[in-house]
Amino acid sequence: IASLGVKEIVLTGVNTGDFGRSTGESFADLLKALNQVEGIERYRISSIEPNLLSNEIIDWIASGTKFQPHFHIPLQSGSDELLARMGRHYDTAFFAAKLDYVRKALERSGGPKVFFGIDVMVGLPGESEALFEQTYSFLQQIRPAFIHVFPYSRRPGTPAATMSGQVSEAVKKERVAALEELCSRLHAEFVESNRGVKEKVLFESTSRQGFMEGYTGNYIRIRRPWEASLCGKIVDVTI
Repeated sequence: IASLGVKEIVLTGVNTGDFGRSTGESFADLLKALNQVEGIERYRISSIEPNLLSNEIIDWIASGTKFQPHFHIPLQSGSDELLARMGRHYDTAFFAAKLDYVRKALERSGGPKVFFGIDVMVGLPGESEALFEQTYSFLQQIRPAFIHVFPYSRRPGTPAATMSGQVSEAVKKERVAALEELCSRLHAEFVESNRGVKEKVLFESTSRQGFMEGYTGNYIRIRRPWEASLCGKIVDVTI
């Protein structure tokens, strides 16, 4: 991949943090091996469960690596009752503490603010208005930079399909809209908090009506007039 000129790789998958469990290896081993690959300048970790993003990995990344201050971590719900119903291996206190640890570890040396993207599902059977409000309030507390919101979809043969308290499609739609509006505000807040900061941007090679786009290490999209010489290059930009 590096020989093709690729500069950045995003690690993603199902149960990403469980890599190597069946072979005696570990996710941390994989990250350290990837960090040694010449030619690849940036990595991002996506879709990793909070309980599998170990403090060992966080501290190693913070020590100075190619891994960027950008993580996509599934939350699913800000209600401990619903997390337990889903069979999640963490609660909201653990999730909040994990984000706090990452922020402190990566930002303590003056590094970029950490971009957190998280997944949230609304409309799980039994999600009352009060439980939804718990999720909304929790998101306001942890303030991620992006929220991927999706409604629960009832599927035959799954345990949730026969649960009581099924939520109507209209209510699901309202809750999705409420969280998407919150996401817009939180994302704008995150971008604004980075204004005036100099960051490194990897510009992509696609021309969009005379402009080109790229991303900072902490996943802020930057747009500037097209300049072919910058394609695939990492350059300093003041946000």
